[in-house]
Amino acid sequence: MMKRVKVLSVALLGLMSLSACGAGVNQPRQAGGTVDPNSAYAGGNGYSGGNGYSGSTGYSGGTGYDAGYGPISNLPTGTVTGRILDSLSNQGVPGVEVQVTGVRPAVVAMTDAAGFFTLGNAPQGRQVLMVTKPGYTSVVGNRNIVVDVTAGNTSQAPAISIVPQRGGGSNSFLRAFDNFVYPPGITIDKDNNLYVGDVIGKGGVLGFDRAEIKKINSDGGLIMSFGANLINSSGDFIQSDLFRMPQRSTGVGVDVGGNVFLADTGNNVVRKYGPNGKFVATVNRNFKNVFDVAVLNTGDMVVSDPGNARVVLLDSSMNIKQDTLGGSFPLNSDGVHGVTVDATNNIYVVDANAQGGAVVKKYDETGTRLLMKFGSVGGIEPGYFNNPTDLAIDNRNGDIYVVDSGNNRIQKFDSQGNYLSPDIGSFGSANGTFNTPWSIAIDNQGFIYVTDTKNKRVQKFMPGRFGEKF
Repeated sequence: MMKRVKVLSVALLGLMSLSACGAGVNQPRQAGGTVDPNSAYAGGNGYSGGNGYSGSTGYSGGTGYDAGYGPISNLPTGTVTGRILDSLSNQGVPGVEVQVTGVRPAVVAMTDAAGFFTLGNAPQGRQVLMVTKPGYTSVVGNRNIVVDVTAGNTSQAPAISIVPQRGGGSNSFLRAFDNFVYPPGITIDKDNNLYVGDVIGKGGVLGFDRAEIKKINSDGGLIMSFGANLINSSGDFIQSDLFRMPQRSTGVGVDVGGNVFLADTGNNVVRKYGPNGKFVATVNRNFKNVFDVAVLNTGDMVVSDPGNARVVLLDSSMNIKQDTLGGSFPLNSDGVHGVTVDATNNIYVVDANAQGGAVVKKYDETGTRLLMKFGSVGGIEPGYFNNPTDLAIDNRNGDIYVVDSGNNRIQKFDSQGNYLSPDIGSFGSANGTFNTPWSIAIDNQGFIYVTDTKNKRVQKFMPGRFGEKF
């Protein structure tokens, strides 16, 4: 029997872009490595039996809060409508109790089979909703569900998403996206679409490790592939990607307009593609073994260039603003690997050859070095790394996730560089383990995506600090 749990849900600023049908690049797997034929992922119509939630039909006969909850409201009333979605399947959740908080008599409704609800007699004014469902908890890091109710009218609640506890706890494994060849790089756009750089060819006629970019949704469904097309969409062979095909590409970045930037390591350039995947330009600033790219909200771009022992800051026209981040305090290392930016345009760099205490460094958007730094090379203790390759910021709380590739794990730290336990992953091929993880991305709900290169997949994990509000 499930424990009755009440959680304060939160309004999502944007739902994950999920595709319930259509082509995909994967056969998604849940914990254990197989697809449950009765699950929502396998085309079933429910969970744990296919027709409900482990036999639960609501609140064990409960009808909401006690009639004495909150002050009596004599205000004019209106109606509130909305829908509750499962954050993993993006399907409506039935049997969710929705209540206007802090008023009596209680204003309560239950969602129907498709997750829709209608709250009648909601007092006018700015009201906060609470949702409750056994086996579910809140998506952390967003805001309360606030609805402006006007007398005699119907108001639409913002989109509401709740996380099923079947997904596990903080940073637990959720799914694996397969059918990649060797995927080093990954990034994510504002709509939670993922861009994976996949090295798809080796040797043969083309004579090198050619790469392409796969755009997938957050459920692993393929949207499009580009960068290695022999004939372009208009059938023009000369204008195809054949003569600028990426080699041994590593990092990927995307700007707010959906333009994609690929670190073309083998050709020592950065390739720019439009939102439709069409080639736009080649950025060549004397790079050598270019490793990663990240784009600020301003359109400026940061590029790690380990062959020249530098990290370059370019403006939105791809002109150099700073040849080496830090000005008079250059990185001075051929180990600069992953770069990323946070929501406020601070820049973070992983330096695999850094002196002790400086593997991760932080800069402001002008490239000025900030005080925060942490991490040392060598060892398996917390805060020690073996070939760190990438990092990502959880913008809900500022937590920093670092890919410790040589130790086959992801280490996480708070915004000040203090270690947060536990690590994600270990060596292996089972779900939740890695064989040379390379790159990481975090969406706006805190879900984590890691390229697991030698296992030829991308793995998805639950948000960190699960159940904690920020």
